[in-house]
Amino acid sequence: MLDRDEIRRTELGRFLKSRRAARSPADLGRISAGRRRTPGLRREEVAEAAGISAAWYIRLEQGRDVRASLHALDRIGKALRLDRAEQAYLLELARPDLDWKNRVRSHEAPSPVMLAMLAGLMPHPAYILNRYWQVKALNRAAAILFGDLDNEEKWGANLVHRLFLDEGLQERFAEWPVLARSIVAQFRLSGAAMANDPVMEVLVAQICAASPHFRRLWESAELSETPVWRKALTHPVAGRLNFDFAGLRPPGPDGHFTLAIHTASDAATRARLEALLEKTSHGAQGAREPG
Repeated sequence: MLDRDEIRRTELGRFLKSRRAARSPADLGRISAGRRRTPGLRREEVAEAAGISAAWYIRLEQGRDVRASLHALDRIGKALRLDRAEQAYLLELARPDLDWKNRVRSHEAPSPVMLAMLAGLMPHPAYILNRYWQVKALNRAAAILFGDLDNEEKWGANLVHRLFLDEGLQERFAEWPVLARSIVAQFRLSGAAMANDPVMEVLVAQICAASPHFRRLWESAELSETPVWRKALTHPVAGRLNFDFAGLRPPGPDGHFTLAIHTASDAATRARLEALLEKTSHGAQGAREPG
């Protein structure tokens, strides 16, 4: 009876063969010489296009116990012209250990002092990020303004992951392309000190696989400090809201967390935000802490 790993490796081989059969030499910019006995690309052609050894790729297709690097899987995905769903599936099959949601230390939480500060910032929307840009806590104003950013079920509570996959959230930002570019540049800089961190490596690989937009921005290799800047949002109830944004990192034991704060930048925004909070005040709490 096959065990779970053998079943997974068998499915990986089947998946790679099916995708290889669906491609042609023309997909690699080549001219096919003569008739082929089987449709699609040869395994050696995929390996050459991916810049890996043919013997190694053949072992992978045969369902052998091969530990594939993220770089190699990315190159294979490009050679086979996988779409983002297929690339994500390839990662799941080839490296089931790379589940960043379960590998981030869930017990890591901001101190009670930092959580009290977060709640005390009301009515200004604010949230706390850890080093992986997971939202560990947010106050009521932020939950009303942005929704459930700390949703671990669907988004892993990761702000970058959600921003690039949740089109509804993107639509709230008046200048989403500018914000997206800045977010990725900040994320790259903040991860520079975590170059050998396997969780960060997997997180980036999976967002790249899920979002071509993120991949393009990541590969541009831009870097940026967290700016103090103005953000314009459109809320479905409150309408246009303008905020001044800053990300602050406290000293001491909470130094690896970032407190992201949005303050109303004009009287109209303050009035609309207060009205929105008043409408939703029944039964609400000051802050949503990590469970």
